[in-house]
Amino acid sequence: MTAGTRERGGAVVTGGGGGIGAAIAMRFAAAGFGVVVSDLGVDVAGNAPSTTAADAVVEAIIATGGRAVARYGSVADFATAQDLVDTAVAEFGSIDAMVTCHGILRERMIFNMSEAEWDSVIAVHLRGTFACFRFASARMREQRDGSLIALGSAAGMEGSPAQANYAAAKAGIVGLVFSTALAMGRYGVNANCIVPAAATRMTARLTEATTGTRAADERQGPELIAELALALAQPQFRTVTGQVLTAAGRRVAVWEHPSEVGSVQLPAELTEEAVQAVLATALPLAPLRRFAALNLPSPSAPAHADAR
Repeated sequence: MTAGTRERGGAVVTGGGGGIGAAIAMRFAAAGFGVVVSDLGVDVAGNAPSTTAADAVVEAIIATGGRAVARYGSVADFATAQDLVDTAVAEFGSIDAMVTCHGILRERMIFNMSEAEWDSVIAVHLRGTFACFRFASARMREQRDGSLIALGSAAGMEGSPAQANYAAAKAGIVGLVFSTALAMGRYGVNANCIVPAAATRMTARLTEATTGTRAADERQGPELIAELALALAQPQFRTVTGQVLTAAGRRVAVWEHPSEVGSVQLPAELTEEAVQAVLATALPLAPLRRFAALNLPSPSAPAHADAR
């Protein structure tokens, strides 16, 4: 914590032991928050848990005059999520922010993905974010104040061919943020999602085609992501809620909220031909952007297709 910085309440940062999470934990601590650094200490695939990662970040925060404690459980466990919130309140007086940065990857094409690969990624990302939001929101409702911030992914907004589990979980987190924002507005609590781009151990696994979907200067360090998370947690920005924001290099962007872009009214008596005509010509159907961005082939009509 820098000299002259006002001491604030508690902030929980999950996945705070490395990469983006560590940068956010350090930035919140420098701004005066007491930080609960939560990290299971696993590798990218979710194996080999360790306390080392969380402890190192806590030591670094304390060395600079900040306040921090470490926790090591899996956020997919409700008891762990509740403990994180209880710890923030017990150690720092309140929970002012919950920032969820945790995650694992188990990549596989959907036709080869196992049940365990699906379940593990969904559990860590989606169930874990829900558990953290569940207990943080209950306490923030009592306080009538607080900020909930989830890290999303471009995969959750646009898809990813070998990450059906990860993309589905991240898309679910966006829905969770929208719903939480609607539920918590009356209590003075905002909820937002950050879609980050930074050079981390997760992005090190990306192919050249995937990294090429962003300019090289948008895969820098996590500084902007940390600053944006801190800004969203400021009381003056409680009115900023239900937003999905990109933080990439030095660029901030906002995603448009999903909405219908075309509509056709069919006659009361439905026919096969009428419905097919809607798909053929009547709706403004656009291909997924990533077909072109990743140079992926899209399906074409087979030669034997019925042309009726």
